[in-house]
Amino acid sequence: MQDLVVLDWVEILEKIRSHATSEAARETVMTTKPLSSPEAAYASFQEIAQATEVLNQGVRPFMQSLDLYSTWIARLRKSAVLKNLEIKDVRSFCLEVLALKEALSPIENEWAQNISASLMKAEEPLSAIDQILTPNGEIRADASETLFRLYKEKERLAREVQSTLDRLVKDHQMENVLQDKYVTTRDGRWVLPVRSGMQHHLPGVIHGSSQTKQTVFMEPEKVIPTNNRLRQIEVEIEDEIERLLTELSRYLSSKASDIESSRVLLEECDVRFSQAQFASQVNAHPIQFSKESMELIEVRHPLLQLSGKPVVSNSVLLEGRKSILLLSGPNAGGKTVLLKSIGLAAQMARCGLPICASETSKIPFFKDILIGIGDAQSVDEELSTFAAHLKILSKAASLKHRDNLILIDEICGSTDPEEGSALGRSFIETFSNNDVFAVITSHLGPLKSGWDEESRVLNGSLEYDPKTGRPTYQFIAGIPGDSLAIQTAKRVGVSQAIVQRALDVLAPATRARLEGLEQIEQLKSDISILQEHLRKETNAALAMKKKYEGLLEQFNKDKDEWLQRTVKKAERKVEEAIAQAKVTETFKRHTALQEIKYKLPEIVKAKPITQPGAPENAEDFAKRFPPGSKVFVVSLNQDGIVQSTPNSKGEVLVLSGSVRLQLHWQELRLPGKPQNPTSQLVRQGSSFSVALADDDRTLDLRGKTVEDALSELELALDKAAQSREDRMKIIHGHGTEALKKAVRTYLSRSIYVKKWKAGSPEGGGDGITWVELGEA
Repeated sequence: MQDLVVLDWVEILEKIRSHATSEAARETVMTTKPLSSPEAAYASFQEIAQATEVLNQGVRPFMQSLDLYSTWIARLRKSAVLKNLEIKDVRSFCLEVLALKEALSPIENEWAQNISASLMKAEEPLSAIDQILTPNGEIRADASETLFRLYKEKERLAREVQSTLDRLVKDHQMENVLQDKYVTTRDGRWVLPVRSGMQHHLPGVIHGSSQTKQTVFMEPEKVIPTNNRLRQIEVEIEDEIERLLTELSRYLSSKASDIESSRVLLEECDVRFSQAQFASQVNAHPIQFSKESMELIEVRHPLLQLSGKPVVSNSVLLEGRKSILLLSGPNAGGKTVLLKSIGLAAQMARCGLPICASETSKIPFFKDILIGIGDAQSVDEELSTFAAHLKILSKAASLKHRDNLILIDEICGSTDPEEGSALGRSFIETFSNNDVFAVITSHLGPLKSGWDEESRVLNGSLEYDPKTGRPTYQFIAGIPGDSLAIQTAKRVGVSQAIVQRALDVLAPATRARLEGLEQIEQLKSDISILQEHLRKETNAALAMKKKYEGLLEQFNKDKDEWLQRTVKKAERKVEEAIAQAKVTETFKRHTALQEIKYKLPEIVKAKPITQPGAPENAEDFAKRFPPGSKVFVVSLNQDGIVQSTPNSKGEVLVLSGSVRLQLHWQELRLPGKPQNPTSQLVRQGSSFSVALADDDRTLDLRGKTVEDALSELELALDKAAQSREDRMKIIHGHGTEALKKAVRTYLSRSIYVKKWKAGSPEGGGDGITWVELGEA
């Protein structure tokens, strides 16, 4: 994994992870591994593309209930009686299952239909839960006939007691006996405040006194039987609630296997949607795998693509005998970026992720990718930078065949140039003999020449503008690049005498090469012009292809509509013929005509059109992303809100932060942080009310001092108590553990906190604390 860190692989996973809505999916994303075969990668490409079709409706289903899944599923499997809060969590899970099913229902692709068909029927447990609990997790008064009757009786008896005590309070003869004119309760029984020493004037039972002993609280004799019955009713209500919760828990326990299978599907969808969102933002595509060639067309670095700045794409072709690309060129010219772009394309493809390149690209399904980028020195192993570099090269020399990729940045560059060049050539020749694919960068002059036409080595360079001396980051195949040290010295104003002396001490061959640099640069310029021309022609051909594909799709739609009208017209004629048939010929003619009617759709019915994932035109965009929808603005590298429908030019008004932009709809992508659509989806497909677990208050204290964190925690607990919330999620991370310990110590002493516990391994681990609120 350490090798992949220098390839920016972990950063790519972090970007994908940021789109996930559950901790379980985030963990799965961060442990993404290469798949077992090209077929598995193709299947992954297809599922991500089909997940994109779901997202392109403008809806991204959330799976936040998975964070709380482990808190109740274990008890459910043991057939324990769930508490109200746990049942509320089960309800949130079922609602998200229902919302996912609703989001998948309009989509006709195989992945969406398979997921939808495999999800549990969430309506049944939801109905069972809603019969007993309100959406906020409280027991319904009408959960059963017995409970309804008991609550009604309790209400009636409470009114009777209240009425009796009110009369006593208003009785003038009691004015000197009572301390105050109010009714209260003690130990669940209705009582009156009586002056100390006057209790003999009011027959009844004493249930305590005030702190000053000036008042005693008495239950008058008249209400004792009613109060007794009230206490009995409360016990019966508790027993009935326990019975209802036991029955409900038993029913939910019988659904445990269905729930578990649906959890697996929700997590899978969360991962796929995250991958699809990332692929959409970086404009990534699935590709083909080839055993013998590497054809990366318009390849780009995904992180540069996300930056919002213009990115130079390059095409790298290694085919036939050529399997090793030797990259050279000026410092800061883009060699390492191109090296990483190729490496990431290979790594993403073998992990089943679309890559930042044209869909016409082809690369091998690499079994192993060996990476030598950056400083690999090790103090523990007593390895210098160069020794560690040689260790990597030695390992690379053991790889054989074209299902291995070697990526080496500055081969043998941190030692004596002459010896380094000799070693570098020896290693490259070994790679060549082993018939592996390799991309190698170097500034060493001797390595750039001496490779014949039959060699597996292809020279390549990153172009620079000779007028400005600045890199263009454009790759040119077949021509080695120059490090331009002396040219750079001239450009930055180094003394002419120093530059001339440097030229004088150069080897004759090097001096001759530099003197012929103008011809090489002219050749590079010509190649660059040809490449640009080819790129424009290719883009024009692709645009034309899309245009004709659109026209073909419209033709198919029109054809379908025409065929449908023809079928209906033919059906009406057949029906009329059947209705008008003579009685004597009815059976024969009816049979024949019905046969014709049955066959007509089979004869003229067109094949169903597979809807592409992304909006095809401005009207389609307006339908999927109406004003108010969130979108990702590529040029700003952040989300924005659609303010209008596309105008005649296809431009949409978008508000991002405080910036208003008029952008073409094709420049907008799926939002990076979409809103939770569960409420909208559930209302759309059912009559259930929504009160979700994601309504829980979340407090992120990471990066704060202990003092600031505790201050924020105190304020958040106050607000949560006022809002009568039942749970809070606190994110504090690990760090030195000082913040975590301080937060949990505070929670243990807070009057608002009923209990707290660390997050489960699937739900954030020990870096998260879940707090259950209520009177301690």
